[in-house]
Amino acid sequence: MPADLRLPANLATRTLPAQTAGVDGAARLKAAQLPTRKDRRWQIELAPLSRLNAWAVPEIRNGDTAAMLGFTFNGEKGDAVLRVEYLFVAGKAYGLRSSPA
Repeated sequence: MPADLRLPANLATRTLPAQTAGVDGAARLKAAQLPTRKDRRWQIELAPLSRLNAWAVPEIRNGDTAAMLGFTFNGEKGDAVLRVEYLFVAGKAYGLRSSPA
């Protein structure tokens, strides 16, 4: 992670897609905060391939920019792992907790 990592100024106002799981996406965006741990490398866990395909997430290639909102272990204990709940690629948001509604 870059040392100067910041939350995007427009994060709380981003439009999120409907998904089959009951998720209050707007509240999650408003409550978002950066991790307190300073690991330089994080493991990113996306959804299963079947769910990524259901959302029609484009292939992320080397050099592409992607942003994500997710969660880690309680208290940030354990390995530096981020489980992605919302993925932002090429100006579009994907809700990875469940399938599209």
